Amino acid sequence: MAGPTVKPLTVLLLFLLHSCLANHVFLSSRSASQVLVRSRRANQMFEEIKAGNLERECMEEKCNQEEAREVFEQPDTTEAFWKKYLDCNGNQLPRTEANIIAFKEWFCISGRGLNYAGNVNISKSGIQCQHWKHSFPHPIMSQNKEFDPDINLLCNKCRNPDKDPEGPWCYVNASGKVIVDYCDLPVCGIMTSPKRVATLDTGAQQRTTLSSSKKRFFNPRTFGEGEDECGRRPLFEQKNKKDASEDELLQSYREKRIVGGDEAEVASAPWQVMLYKRSPQELLCGASLISNEWVLTAAHCILYPPWNKNFSASDILVRLGKHNRAKFEQGIEKIMVVDLIIVHPKYNWKENLNRDIALLHLRRPIPFSNVIHPICLPNKKVARMLMTTGFKGRVTGWGNLKESFDPAARNLPTKLQQIHLPIVEEDVCRSSTSIRITDNMFCAGYKPEDNKRGDACEGDSGGPFVMKHPEENRWYQMGIVSWGEGCDRDGKYGFYTHVFRMTKWMRKVIEQ
Repeated sequence: MAGPTVKPLTVLLLFLLHSCLANHVFLSSRSASQVLVRSRRANQMFEEIKAGNLERECMEEKCNQEEAREVFEQPDTTEAFWKKYLDCNGNQLPRTEANIIAFKEWFCISGRGLNYAGNVNISKSGIQCQHWKHSFPHPIMSQNKEFDPDINLLCNKCRNPDKDPEGPWCYVNASGKVIVDYCDLPVCGIMTSPKRVATLDTGAQQRTTLSSSKKRFFNPRTFGEGEDECGRRPLFEQKNKKDASEDELLQSYREKRIVGGDEAEVASAPWQVMLYKRSPQELLCGASLISNEWVLTAAHCILYPPWNKNFSASDILVRLGKHNRAKFEQGIEKIMVVDLIIVHPKYNWKENLNRDIALLHLRRPIPFSNVIHPICLPNKKVARMLMTTGFKGRVTGWGNLKESFDPAARNLPTKLQQIHLPIVEEDVCRSSTSIRITDNMFCAGYKPEDNKRGDACEGDSGGPFVMKHPEENRWYQMGIVSWGEGCDRDGKYGFYTHVFRMTKWMRKVIEQ
């Protein structure tokens, strides 16, 4: 696991609110090693938590543990923050102006940072600060500074005791000389996410799950139609029929980019979407229909600079109702135009494809049919039940049938393929790769000792990982095909975007 930021970030979070209010594309292994690398910068502590994420989510407004997890991504850092947040009554305290200021004084700076009371002790240059009250790690000199006696100079934390217009600072030893160096602290109120979409949601109620009806999570005015009838296929669940292989999934609850998969039954995946390039005309990625207006896919299908990929809505067509990839299925399939693409603003293409998710809006609503029908999105209750180690999900797509290092040598199937893959333990996922894994991902596949094989492969990216809820008789999309190191290699697994972690973001941007 490549995660050098986790330990310093954990230390920061353990002390962040110490005194507050108490007097928080599938790539080959060769390509992955070249692309998924992030250079480290000196001030690592604030690399993953910026004002505008933690500040708005948990300081200006109350947050729950799931929303905190969205900020911190890792279980240990989330738990560390959440413990301190509860210690400070952060989830109960009224958000009065005074209380919000008190929270912020422990994290970000306002103005010149005169009231900053946090625990950062690293300067912009990446050098540890000198202790204010004794000569460690090196002697300090006056540096023509006149201190305000009312400022509490704690240990070696960044402070602004002389009302310096550039903000909090500290003494550091630079090449044997003691100098003043300023601290790289987030500014309260400066949102770091791109302006074109909002990244967070607050105060949302989880929808309940019922066998006969569902409470809506989305607003039909902006989401469109389909949430009520989602996941119940017209030619199967609505006729009280099963497809030929779904019992394998249900059996796994009680006790194949597709390599090693089988041909799917016609209309067994009516939510399956093909993203199609206008020029040159070819299969781009998989996707899924979530309403009569919105399509869900992987962000790397739209934006991946290392491969000069940056598509706009005019570059892509959406093909629905398809089974045969190689021909136009007249009278069955529908070809739709996209008028808006929304990529998650915190999608991390540079390092690990974290938050690999994008939404596409159709210019006109798509009419449902026997072969065109939306998939459900999971709520917390569904996710807790189905996202269990060993439970199998179904992956569908028209991607490569075998791994190839030559993009021109594509081995695509004629008919839609499917495979059933078991969810793998989180620690096994992390130990299988050197790429940093976050809580916004999960992995699935067979272990080397299993007597089965199979994986997704190039071309399946963006497609759905779905599971059937045995009590509701509905299908839910739990994952989006995201990345892997090769296809169907021993000891390697396919990684998927964790859809439940993204649902609040989806609702926020769709309503806007």
